[in-house]
Order: sequence, then C-alpha cells, then structure tokens
Amino acid sequence: MQTQISIKLAVFGLDDEGLKIFLSNGILPQVDLEESADLDSAAGILLEKVTGLDNCFHYQEQLYTFFDKTKDRRIIDVVYFILIPIYIVKKYLIKNWYLADDKLLISKYNQKIVNYALQRLRWKVEYTNVVYSLLPKEFSFSELQSAYEAVLGRSLDKRNFRKKIMNLNLLKSTGRKMSLGQARPAELFSFRKRELTHVKVI
Repeated sequence: MQTQISIKLAVFGLDDEGLKIFLSNGILPQVDLEESADLDSAAGILLEKVTGLDNCFHYQEQLYTFFDKTKDRRIIDVVYFILIPIYIVKKYLIKNWYLADDKLLISKYNQKIVNYALQRLRWKVEYTNVVYSLLPKEFSFSELQSAYEAVLGRSLDKRNFRKKIMNLNLLKSTGRKMSLGQARPAELFSFRKRELTHVKVI
C-alpha cells in the first residue's frame, strides 16, 4: 500500500459576512510533500500560489497531522492553520470563500480538519492577540469587537469587552477617525505589536 504525504491548509479570513475559510475547487488547498521539503516553507509557497499572499501578511502555525486511507493508499496530511487579512488577497475570488460555520460541501475527512482548525482558532483568540492577523492595520473598536464575535460565534458585552482590551494595553490610538455616515466619527486604533503575544483576552 502506497503512502501519500501532503501539506494541507486551513486558511481563514474575515469579511463583512463573517469568518470565512478558503476552499479551492471544493477542497482545502494541498500539495504533495517532497522528502527533502521544509514543512513551513512548503506551506508558505502553497499559500502564495493559491492566494497571491506572501509570508509578510499572515499568521501561520502547524496545526496537526491527520491520517486517512483509501483502498490502495495511506494518506498523511500535515495541516497548517493560517490567518490572513482577506482584504489584501491578490487572487481574491468570492467563490473560494465560505462561511466557516456553514455546513460545507466537502468530505467528512476535510470537515473534521475544518472543525478542528476552527476550534483551535477560537481557543487561540481567547489567550492571544492573534486576531490582529485578520484585521487591517487600522480599525475601529467596533470592527475589533465584530472580529472577535465572528471568530467566537457569540456576542460580547460592549462595555466589558472595551474595558478588558484597553486594560491589556494591546492597542494604541492612531489619532485618526473614520466617518460612519451621520454617526459620530469612530476613533481608529492599531495593535502595538503585530506579532503573537500571549495574553488572556476573553
């Protein structure tokens, strides 16, 4: 029985509809792994191939190694969990992005991977600032809260959330504001560090 070893990506992005996952022709992006290949580099190359996004603009973490089999081969998938700012994806095609919480028309095996990756993301936003990788460099507080709510799949109390975030000193004011129609302009913030920091957020 042959063994197939592949890199597979669970790529998440955020837009106005909510948290999305990237599927290429109805499956998670993947590439067969050569024996001498560096895993992290292979994942980055695959990401750039399918989205046009290079290593400067995403968060990448090896998620887990999944196993499956068919009648004639064993399948080993090294899965990477990747967060990207969807608004700068060069090869953006709306047909490739699906709401992560929806019932996806994919195999049970791939759905298991998506479910695991989504749960890992939800855990990770609770104890790190990793949500920065889904947001633009500048954002309103409302956009920040919406990002957390989209990932967690639940509402957060506005006052308590704002107090907690400000006390953690993760953000800084840009000194700029964003016009929101007839509403009062919203203050814009940015992360002090756009790199992974372990801190209990939720």
